[in-house]
Amino acid sequence: MDIRETFLDRAAAIVGEENVVRVAGDAGYKDPYPLNPGRSKWPGIRPGSVEEVQDLVRLANDAGVALWTFSRGKNLGYGGPEPRDQTMVALDLGRMNRILEVDDKLCYAVVEPGVTFFDLFEYIQERGLKVWLSVPALGWGSVMGNMLDRGYGMTPYGDHVKSLCGMEVVLPDGDLVRTGMGAMEGTDLGPIFQGGFGPTLDGLFTQSNLGVVTKVGLWLMPWPDVYISGDVTVEREEALPQLIDILTDLRRQDVIQNNALCGNVVRAATMRGSKADFYDGEGSIPDERLEEMRQEFGIGQWNARFAIYGDKGLAERRLEIIRERFAGLEGVEVKARFYEGAEGQAVAYEDITEIDRTQMAGVPTLKPLSTVGWAAENGGHIDAAPIIPARGHEVYEFYQEAKQLYREYGFDLYIGYHLYPRHMVHVTMIFFENDNEEMLARARELYGRLLDAARRRGYAPYRSHVDYMDRIAEGFDFNNHAARRLQEKLKDALDPNGVISPGKQGVWPARLRAQRSAVQPELAPAQI
Repeated sequence: MDIRETFLDRAAAIVGEENVVRVAGDAGYKDPYPLNPGRSKWPGIRPGSVEEVQDLVRLANDAGVALWTFSRGKNLGYGGPEPRDQTMVALDLGRMNRILEVDDKLCYAVVEPGVTFFDLFEYIQERGLKVWLSVPALGWGSVMGNMLDRGYGMTPYGDHVKSLCGMEVVLPDGDLVRTGMGAMEGTDLGPIFQGGFGPTLDGLFTQSNLGVVTKVGLWLMPWPDVYISGDVTVEREEALPQLIDILTDLRRQDVIQNNALCGNVVRAATMRGSKADFYDGEGSIPDERLEEMRQEFGIGQWNARFAIYGDKGLAERRLEIIRERFAGLEGVEVKARFYEGAEGQAVAYEDITEIDRTQMAGVPTLKPLSTVGWAAENGGHIDAAPIIPARGHEVYEFYQEAKQLYREYGFDLYIGYHLYPRHMVHVTMIFFENDNEEMLARARELYGRLLDAARRRGYAPYRSHVDYMDRIAEGFDFNNHAARRLQEKLKDALDPNGVISPGKQGVWPARLRAQRSAVQPELAPAQI
């Protein structure tokens, strides 16, 4: 009998047979947008408590079965719930979905892995709590999972991992640890102070296979008096460097309070329909047609969004400064919509029009999900998102290289840049048709070329599709991959049997290290 089946039979005594997911009919886990066709579904277990997680981890050690851990499995574009290989069992934490605390005076929450952005938002609204969330593009994912994978949103608290404050972790031997101030009994400082006593441990468990995180504290944004949603449209493609430099400088000065989002015409089109609605030719949409679409939409070649929050007087002055910085630039327009409450009250969501109520106002949504139908009704995508310096000329140079690569492979270059004070996330997406093997092969080759182009310039993605974790980790090569060697020492010390998510972020336990490049032979590290 397959050792996984034996493990599942024994796990049923811990979680109940109804929480054992066996591969049968529609049951089982699978990436909804697989880059490599023909993958089969795989089984899993769904614990409902910390104690069950501890028991399952101990059982995994005894049975010699590796567990691939996820909170909700909604990390779309990066593999979803897909493991590094098909020999693992899913440790699905979605049933652990309690909101343990929300404090709107000190502005923090404590949640379990299965809590979604929708869950936390509704909890806050039902109780009239005066805090705003930061949410990613899609609200159905795990609040905790997004933080641990260093995801982001678009409020001032949008760099989600920086809002992480204290966690509870089941170690690979089943032991339980709390980090930071939470390591003390009888304290409520865990979600309030990000330090502790001695070396800080929280970072060890982000993008990590050193333990199973079962609870986190996170900081929330105080409810603002007013909210301004702003747009900067730029008509000329070659004006991108100036746009990037101004926006990131304003962010460094805290004039713009959130990480601005900058998109191109293709991004705007994906929110309006499918490619067939705008172009019926072969290959990438040509520049001439994109210019026609830009004019039809009434937008720029580049379209940036920013937001301002808080005190009315400060918000008005911030907007004045932004307008002053862009004044007189050819083909550049700044628009803003000002929202405040009635009779001196703080702004309410009912005061904000629907177009400005999501993401930058912290309201979760699923609207961007429609973009996966860009290439075909049965569509999927992979995100290519290297981190690069927030220098306009570098951004434009890499954009031009990416644009040429997309055209070479016949894809449309979707841009959704996220601009931080000193860096930016150079988000591009490759949209494809699921089960179209020829298109998937082109998508894989394009993604590999993009990784190579980024690495030549000293850039790398901040997170990765599961199929490319080894390849990207290979690029972190200072001193003969000293960082990975240290990660492996920690892995071997904490998880000698290699039962927790082996291969995550390219970190394999000793017993499986030889297969680092063999799990997906076609994805062996690039020559960089």
